[in-house]
Amino acid sequence: MVTVDKKHVSTLLLVEAYSEKHKTEEKVAFFHKKYNKDFDQFEKMVRSNEENFIHYDDYMEWKAYKCYLDSINLRIKDLRNGSIQFT
Repeated sequence: MVTVDKKHVSTLLLVEAYSEKHKTEEKVAFFHKKYNKDFDQFEKMVRSNEENFIHYDDYMEWKAYKCYLDSINLRIKDLRNGSIQFT
C-alpha cells in the first residue's frame, strides 16, 4: 500500500494550477496585445459597433479565458489555504 501525504497532493495540485494559470494568462495577453485594449474596453467596443463575427468570436473566447482564469485563481487560493477534500 502506498501512503501519500495530503501536503504532497496539495503541492502537486498547486503546481498544476499554476501551470494552467500561466497558459491562460498567455491567452488573455494575446487578445490584449491583438486589440491593444483590456477586456472591458474591448467588450464595450464589441457591444457598440456593428456586428463583426471575428470580433464577437474573439470576445467570446477572451471572456471564457477570463472566467477560467478567475476559476484557477480561486482554486489556487483554496489550495494555498489548505481547503482540499479527498473522496
